[in-house]
Amino acid sequence: MSCSSIKHRFDQLQASGGIDFNAAVSLYNELKGSLDAHRLELSELQQTGDSAQLSHLQQHIKDGEDMLSSLQKMSLH
Repeated sequence: MSCSSIKHRFDQLQASGGIDFNAAVSLYNELKGSLDAHRLELSELQQTGDSAQLSHLQQHIKDGEDMLSSLQKMSLH
């Protein structure tokens, strides 16, 4: 699943009353995999020196890390 799809699903679940444990674990795992792929892509772009794509991808990774941090800070009630 793409990062934008994960973010959309995350926002949708929060807006509809919250995220249950299973959904949080699923989102977390999907997001970790997506971030790992983006970091690999980033290292490849750093070798080619495409600064426009580098900047965009770095921001995309930061946004994903912020969402991951939000998931990690969630508590169960």
